[in-house]
Amino acid sequence: MSRVVLALALALSLLCTAYADVYLHMPRGSNDRLNEQSANRNNGDRLFDSQNNNRGGYNVGDKTSNAFDGTQAPYGDFDPTIIYQPAQTTNAMKYPMMYYEGSIMMFEWTNQHGCGGNEQSDPQQLNCNIVLQYTCDTPDTGPFAETDLGMYVNLRDGGNTNTPDEPNSLNDVPPSNAARGHHESEGSYYECKTRSRNRGLFHSDQRPNGDDARFTRQNNNGNRRGLECAEERDYYPYWVPTIWRDIAYLTDDTRICDYILQRSQNTNPKYKCVGNDNAIEASLNQQKCTSQGVNGQWRGWKHGGMASNGIKALECVQVDWSRVNHLGNGRTGQPLTYNWTLPTIAGDLQSVKLFGGPAGVAPRYAKCIVRLRYNISTDDYNPWNIDSSQDDDPQDGVVSPVTNNPTVDVGADLQGLRLAINTAQFGRTFQDRSHVFYIKERPTSNPNFPPNARVINLNVRGKRGNIVQTYPSVEYDYAPNRLHLTTQDLLHIQWTGSNTHNNGEPAGDGQAGDAGEGTEGTDRHNFVQMLDLHDNFPMPIDRYHATSESIYDMSTCMDASTDNAQTLAWLDCALILSTSGYYRSVNDIDGTFNSLLNNAPASLIGGIVMKINKPGQYNYMCTRNNNFSNRSQKGVLFVS
Repeated sequence: MSRVVLALALALSLLCTAYADVYLHMPRGSNDRLNEQSANRNNGDRLFDSQNNNRGGYNVGDKTSNAFDGTQAPYGDFDPTIIYQPAQTTNAMKYPMMYYEGSIMMFEWTNQHGCGGNEQSDPQQLNCNIVLQYTCDTPDTGPFAETDLGMYVNLRDGGNTNTPDEPNSLNDVPPSNAARGHHESEGSYYECKTRSRNRGLFHSDQRPNGDDARFTRQNNNGNRRGLECAEERDYYPYWVPTIWRDIAYLTDDTRICDYILQRSQNTNPKYKCVGNDNAIEASLNQQKCTSQGVNGQWRGWKHGGMASNGIKALECVQVDWSRVNHLGNGRTGQPLTYNWTLPTIAGDLQSVKLFGGPAGVAPRYAKCIVRLRYNISTDDYNPWNIDSSQDDDPQDGVVSPVTNNPTVDVGADLQGLRLAINTAQFGRTFQDRSHVFYIKERPTSNPNFPPNARVINLNVRGKRGNIVQTYPSVEYDYAPNRLHLTTQDLLHIQWTGSNTHNNGEPAGDGQAGDAGEGTEGTDRHNFVQMLDLHDNFPMPIDRYHATSESIYDMSTCMDASTDNAQTLAWLDCALILSTSGYYRSVNDIDGTFNSLLNNAPASLIGGIVMKINKPGQYNYMCTRNNNFSNRSQKGVLFVS
């Protein structure tokens, strides 16, 4: 969970009576899915503990019209100099999204139990926060090479939905794990199970069944999900070094921002005991760590390096209000969002592993993922001023402020009324994570791609199916679908999709099926202009050529699949966007393209960068998914 102090930490507590959730829609949250054809995910323990409904999440993207079949190797270590080349035609290839360094990525999510609304004019008993973080691969060599196995990062989406096997020692990497998804390292998990849990945390009347960091109030039995450490997952800011870099802390109480900023590993070191012969009681205590017989080293980590000022500080801001028990939009009717300005290769990413290059000759890439954690509690008691001394202990006369299903006196000589409280859930964290994506260095010698220009990402959210079949995921839409930009900005248009979003059985308690157009189970998108947003018909590409209405004639188009973002002719640009890259040039037109995009790539490889040179309103749509009966996939660009 989210609110703790060091050593004797304060516990978060949560009011929650359902098996409920947070879902990341942009970038696409996996919810532990890979390439399932079922509505339910195969394995909720695959990479991380989400606490979410089994139906949520989006499959990993496919590069072509053929589905990733689980045989691609290596299973996540894509060569970015190949994966973004449209000419690379490996049929069964996964496709990681690519974002330019310093560009603006929009997070979009839904959270089940509400958040925000603690202003004077709108007091709430709920308190909550949203924590956004990212991590990237660590270097193999050089000054930032991570020799500590607990801090090592080697990200991959995996080739199957099996959970990685548990390590038996700090440097044990089971061979079977090479084909399985991988976020945290084996060394990190081994340290977790040989590190003492924080005994100062409030547990109410729950009793963790073990002494190490796998056992928490929310995870009493120390169940394993991937290689994630349960205690690190459940508490923020964590008191031990982690691989996770902070992006933002969105809170209903900004008075705690100074406290949070002082404990972010972006700018402040965290310490742990290393080389301590697995002395579990010494793992959180410097004096015991370095004592004779333990022979540990008390080492600190700060993202970006201990000798520097660290990486960019996290942003701590007021969280947007959302309705309780409703996976929907915020107070204004718009989705819950946060705009993240991605780090740069020469800045915060200089301490991570870089692919491609060499520097100054070819673009470099960082391989990363993001996660969103949703932490909720209640103001029925003060979670900032409670610790293990208030754990329920009738023998010593200690009564916890909350207990399981209490019967309370309501007067009038009644026997009492029972409340529905589960203290295992009265203090809870939900989570979602993205699939692997790459952050790419900007072109260095393209005058149409100025080094200081603002780059805004325009993507697609959602999955195949109608609102019932996709829930708690969402239907297709552009993200964002109403975007304000200027003639000086660059717009990076790209999308990814799956060929196995069949939403078949098992469907759990939801409806199976994948309503939509074209081949069943396939995500397909395109971008074609409309003259009027109220229309449901695209604008003919050539009829409006050389007119002020044509976005293609009013723009400078660049091909982001090339190293230097090669400038495109207007018609080639229109063809790529209209056919999802099936045709890359007017010279490719051969009559084989399917009008429903069935044989088009599921992903727009590399994407298109546009600099729109004339102010105005430009309307666009997806021809396949703009289904009059149940969905609308349209967008508007307001250019000033």
